[in-house]
Amino acid sequence: MLFVLIAHLISAGLSKTVAAQKARNSNRWAVAGFLFGPLGLIAAVGMPDRHQIVYLRYLAEQQGYQPRHACGGQKGETDA
Repeated sequence: MLFVLIAHLISAGLSKTVAAQKARNSNRWAVAGFLFGPLGLIAAVGMPDRHQIVYLRYLAEQQGYQPRHACGGQKGETDA
């Protein structure tokens, strides 16, 4: 039982660190790491990096990319 508690505490700390590096809410990911143990850590590692998303969007806009619509759909589409 002690081993499980230690593993979950380590996962919580590592999840918090990874989430902070990826510009995510580190406190929530620390809780997820504590509750789910190594699975929470794997989920935190698998999350996309917000800094990278913003940078790629910036590069795309510099190359002339224009989003079609704010929600990602086509302009003029209706739910008929």
